[in-house]
Formats: sequence, structure tokens, C-alpha cells
Amino acid sequence: MAKIFSQNQLSQRELYEQKYRTSRINLLIVVIFTMVNVILLVTNADMYFLFSAFLPYYIAGIGMLLCGRFPDDYYTDGLEGMVFLDNSFFVITLVIAIVLVLVYLLAWFMSSKNRVGWLIFMLVFFGIDTLLMLVLGGISFDSVINILFHAWVIYYLILGINSHFKLKKLPPEEEPIPSDAAPQPIPEGGEAPESGSDDAPSESASGETYDSPVIRKADKNVKSRILAEARAFDYSIRYRRVKHTNELVINGNVYDEISGVIERPHVLAATLDGHCIEAGYNGTHSLIVVDGKIIAKKIRLF
Repeated sequence: MAKIFSQNQLSQRELYEQKYRTSRINLLIVVIFTMVNVILLVTNADMYFLFSAFLPYYIAGIGMLLCGRFPDDYYTDGLEGMVFLDNSFFVITLVIAIVLVLVYLLAWFMSSKNRVGWLIFMLVFFGIDTLLMLVLGGISFDSVINILFHAWVIYYLILGINSHFKLKKLPPEEEPIPSDAAPQPIPEGGEAPESGSDDAPSESASGETYDSPVIRKADKNVKSRILAEARAFDYSIRYRRVKHTNELVINGNVYDEISGVIERPHVLAATLDGHCIEAGYNGTHSLIVVDGKIIAKKIRLF
């Protein structure tokens, strides 16, 4: 069975996958802020967000300038006698700017499922954008932060591409769930441990099954964050975080929990009617697993 949870830290595979996702997230942020900046520009809003591509904004700005769409006080210091072009030229430059933004959006969308060729294309495309920013915009004190953000995006694009190729070199990951995450059998002739024990048994040597003990009734009124939830057989399974405690709640009862101010990869487990029910965090996702099969999976960006 593929490894589902990592108890202590991300595996090498998970680390490379996370870096690839981070690269795509940075690309999506570029798309969002570039589109926002173009909208702010054409509406003459006196705002500009960093983490934006240069060329779409620059082209839209040329259209605004040559068609006289900036406020009157902008056309001073030698620009008073400008002959403005028809608004159709502005429409053309705006369409070009939007198309360039859509190219970024397309690359972000197509780079999913480890299609790294689109990230490579975007590295070249954004590299050209950065070069044009340096040539056309120049280097000044005001542009330093923008240059640093461009360097940031290029770094993460390279990191994502590199992580993809390192991921391809890894052997298939086929490892069992850590043994300490699964309920342990009780000795022959023994009895099920009392409620609250960390060693909740699944079955005795004679084959008789034991249900995991209930820790307490889940408080419905307490403020909580639902990390994942699902239904399986007759069980309503909820994996939630209450203050600094993560709980495995089944049919309204807490069966396992772990506390900590900082969440680390972990597994919460319980056995009911012979079914092994697990919930936990593997460093990138919240998961609910029943009898070794993932029935709920939710990405955790934070």
C-alpha cells in the first residue's frame, strides 16, 4: 500500500511535490496581480501591486498614454502638445495585454499533473518579461523591489522544474502505513484496555474484535476547524482541530486526539466493528482512511 501518512517529516517525494505546487502557486499569484494591476491602470486608480508581470502592464500603459486616457495633469513637462491616437489603438493594446495575462493563466492551468514543459515555457516567458522590464523600465531605487519579486518568481519556477525532474528519478513509493499508527492486537486471554489508553486494540489472538474506547463525547458547541470529513458504512467521520488539539470524531464521539501548538504530520486511529479508521495530516493534506483506502483528501496550504 502506498504510504499515506508521514509521522515525523515529509518524505522526499512529498517534498518535491510540495515544491512543484509552490512554483505553480507563485505563477497563479502573478496572473492575479497582473490582471488586477491592468484593471487599476485603465480605471486610473492610483495603486499598483507587486508580484506582477511587466509587459502586459507596460503595453496597456502605452495605450493609455497615446490615447490621452490619463488625467490631464499627467500630460505636463513636454507632453502638453501631444496628438492623441484614436481609442481603437487603446483597445488593441488592452487586448494584447489581456492575451498576455491569459498566456500566464494557460501555463498555470496546463502545468498541473506534473506537465513540467509548461513551467519551462513560463520560465522563458517570464525571463523575457524581466529582461524587458530592465531594458525599458531601467533600474532605479523605486524599481528594486519589483526586480526582487521578479527574481523570486524565477527562482521558484526553477525550483519547481528541478523538483519535477528529481521526482521522476525516485523509485515508486510502496510502503505500508507505519505500524505504530495502526491499532495493536491485545495478547491472547487479555482484555481490552481501559478508555484513554494509547494502545487501542483491534482484535485478540483468537480473532475476536474489540472496538477502540471512546475518550469523550465530542463537544458540538466548541469552535472548531473541520480538516476533513466523510461517511463510510454507518460512520460519520470528522477530523477537526479544536484550539491546539486535533480530534478523530466518529458518530459524535472522540476516539483519538493529538495536541500541539504547531501541527506536525500525525495519524489518529480507531477500530470499530473490525474496520480501521484513520485520520491525519501528512504535511500537505488532511486525510481520512478507512481499511487502507483514502475516502477524503483535502489540501492544506497553511
